[in-house]
Amino acid sequence: MLSVLMAGPATGYDIKKVLEQEVSKIVDVTISNIYPALNELAAEGLVTYERVEQENRPAKKVYAITDAGRSVCLNTLMTVNARHRLRSEFMFLLSFAPYLPRRRIKTLLDERLADLDEVYASLDDIEAAGPAGQGPATPGQAFCVGMGRAMIEAERNYILNNRDWLLRQAPEELPFAELVPG
Repeated sequence: MLSVLMAGPATGYDIKKVLEQEVSKIVDVTISNIYPALNELAAEGLVTYERVEQENRPAKKVYAITDAGRSVCLNTLMTVNARHRLRSEFMFLLSFAPYLPRRRIKTLLDERLADLDEVYASLDDIEAAGPAGQGPATPGQAFCVGMGRAMIEAERNYILNNRDWLLRQAPEELPFAELVPG
């Protein structure tokens, strides 16, 4: 949350939107766990908040990082391990291609291509909206969006160039008897 606030003040909802885009596969991102964490950060002096009145709506809190919070965030960014891990249920399933019917492999490949196209299309919006929808992406975020595009293009090209070969490795159909032991 501190890293999100490095880009500027944001509401809990704004923070949730950014975290959903960036880390929701690793961390449970819900409003019910964001506000207690923000309150804890405020109690530690790492963030402050301003209550902003709204017409015909409850007041909202806009959070901002303090100098101490910026220091903690930067220290963490400087010391955290930056390994890139590949964990893919898609690749795990494809590793069993010789045992799956061709139609299942084709479905997996088609679904993955559709997912890649959807993510690729969303990158323009992410780059234009920047952190928490506050404007253009920072140079670091733009670099990451560009790297994401390159990775998506490479994966997409690999699938398209090698799908026929993989499909030929899979049996046309699996007899039901082969699926049941004994």
